[in-house]
Amino acid sequence: MENKDNELSDFFEDDETYETITLTDEDGIETDFVVIDAIENNKTKYLLVVSAKDVDLDEPEAAILKEINSDNEFSYYEFVENDDEFKKVSVLFHDNETDYEMNF
Repeated sequence: MENKDNELSDFFEDDETYETITLTDEDGIETDFVVIDAIENNKTKYLLVVSAKDVDLDEPEAAILKEINSDNEFSYYEFVENDDEFKKVSVLFHDNETDYEMNF
């Protein structure tokens, strides 16, 4: 998936900002997500995101994106689907000092 907004470096510097990104899938369908948190582990960036249409729900379902490539114009992400990697990164987000609550 391709991120059309390559301004996430600002998010990593300012935890108070909730960035909205647009991901484009292989079929060209665009979906907006709100970035709740971002971490870096072993030189890999991960984003905790919520679909923009669900962000106002009391308990929206979040997903974790992994940066797989980046160039001067775009960043490329995929959803973390491997159970072991998902658990590991979820714990990192949970242990990060944050203002949100995570339920597993």
